[in-house]
Parts: sequence; structure tokens; C-alpha cells
Amino acid sequence: MKHRCDLEGDRSAGQLDNSPPDLGRSKDNPEDVRILLNRELAPKTPSLENRVAYQWEGQLDNLSFRNSRQRDDCIRLWLADAVSKVAEGAAVLDVGCAYGNLLLMLNAALGKRENVRLVGVDLYQGSIDYARAFATHVEGFQNCHFQLGDLSKGLPFEAQSFDAISLCDVLEHMDHPNASLKELARVAKPGATIVISTPLRDSLFKKLARWANLLTGGMVYRAYYRGKDTEVGYDGEPVMITKVGNDHVSEMNYRELVDLAGSVGLNVEEAKIMSVMSGSRWFDQHPIVLSALFLLEAIHDILQFPSWGHSVLLRLKKPAL
Repeated sequence: MKHRCDLEGDRSAGQLDNSPPDLGRSKDNPEDVRILLNRELAPKTPSLENRVAYQWEGQLDNLSFRNSRQRDDCIRLWLADAVSKVAEGAAVLDVGCAYGNLLLMLNAALGKRENVRLVGVDLYQGSIDYARAFATHVEGFQNCHFQLGDLSKGLPFEAQSFDAISLCDVLEHMDHPNASLKELARVAKPGATIVISTPLRDSLFKKLARWANLLTGGMVYRAYYRGKDTEVGYDGEPVMITKVGNDHVSEMNYRELVDLAGSVGLNVEEAKIMSVMSGSRWFDQHPIVLSALFLLEAIHDILQFPSWGHSVLLRLKKPAL
């Protein structure tokens, strides 16, 4: 894939914000209300205007909806389980939190417990502004805190600070994944859970799709990525637009990921091999193909062959002292 920077991105977002996350925030702040309500920040911001008036835009296709729901449910359950094992005052960190969706859902699922501290960091200022505004204005989410943070430069937290950490769709963007996992291990408490979600490199069906694309002169990729609102470059490869940071530069296979975790002292407690295919609206337009894919996914849910998976969830554990 090729990388193209989105001009809406904050190019200074790699700098760390070491001030208290909610310093100076007020429920009377009109800028927060604008962020929560209006579309103007960005079309994909989960603002009220986007969710209501523009909900017809960017609708998830059927396969993507299934896959994202399955993934999010598993991550939330693993994090909630880690929190449940802490007697008092659990702390959760989400690295690459985007608009805060995962932490906000987790907080709701936990019953909005004031004694659970949830912290999100991200490179993009716009998403942090949204998450902070939500946590400030929506009752029951004042225990959620958001700030800028760059995993590659070191997280702005003391060692052994968190009982549970999530790194979802971030590791593949890191130039040095080994250093990234070491940093997560540093801020994790002994016995902490670290949940990682990342694509797998060169799965069986990615290889088949690549060959089919070559044999059809690029028709497969063009149709597939058109159904994901993703451009295909002159070289026939998809163009990934990121507001900040890298494209996919560090995808690994399953064995490499497990070995990487072990090399930084993290044990694999559980692995969930995720979907065979990522979704596209092209599949929805061809019901027979879509039906065959759902059958394949059902078989894969049982067999769990790593070589089939488009991505993987790893539940890692930092050894207790």
C-alpha cells in the first residue's frame, strides 16, 4: 500500500501533551458543543450531525459490520475481564484511541464506575478534542481522560501504571514494533492484560486475491476497493489515507507476532484469529458471493487456522512479580 497524508491532519500531533487532560474544560464551553454536534470537524467524526443527518454516508457493508462487531465485542470483554480482577481503582489505557469509542463503550459496559480510570492517547488532535468533549459533557464519563501521545517517542506515563492496555490497529503502523511492545510492557503493571489487534501478513486468501487481481488486470482490486471508498493507485495498489503517522509498514504473520510478544517478556494467554476477508460493498451487490463468504467465515470461526485469518486478536499477559 502507498501512504498519502490527509491535509486535515494535525502535523504537530506527534508532540506530547503533558498537561492534565481536562485542564480548563468547562461544561459551558461552546467549542465543545460544536465538536459534539456539528459535521465540520471531519466527515467521519461521530458527531450528532454525522450520526443523524448523514448516516447514509459510509455505511458499513454486511461483512464489515459482522467483523467489526465481533472484534469490538472480544476486545471489550477481555478488557472488562482484566478490570474485574482488580480489587480497587483499576486503570485502563487505549493507545491509538481515535475518537475514544472503545474506552467510552467499555466505561458504559462497566457501569460508569468512578473508581475505574480510563485513559486514551492518540496522535490526531481532532479526535482527542472530540473524545474530551464527550467525556466532559456526557454524564458518567468524567473518569475518561484523553490526551495526545506518540507511542514511538514514549508514552507520558510512569512505569507500571495500567492494569489493562489495548493497542488496536496500531502495531502495523509502527516502524519499530519491538520497541512499541516494550513501551507497553513498561507502563503495564505486573499481571496486566495487553490486548493487540492487527492484520496478518500474507494470509491464504490475501494471496488468492492478489493472484486473481493479476489475472484480471487489476479488476478485482478496483471493484473491491471501490466498495470500501478507497482509491487504487497507478500501480494497482490501494492508497491509504492517514491523518498522521504511517501506512501499514510492519504487518507480520501469526508466528512472528507470538515470537515478538515473547521477546519482550509478554505471554500469549489467548488468540482469536479474526475474519478471513475484510468487507466491501461489492460483496453486498453480489448475494451469492456474500453468502459463500458468510459460510466460509462460519467454518473459519470453528477451525481458527492462522493462515486463513485477515487479522488477529492477541490477549497478552505481563508476568506477575
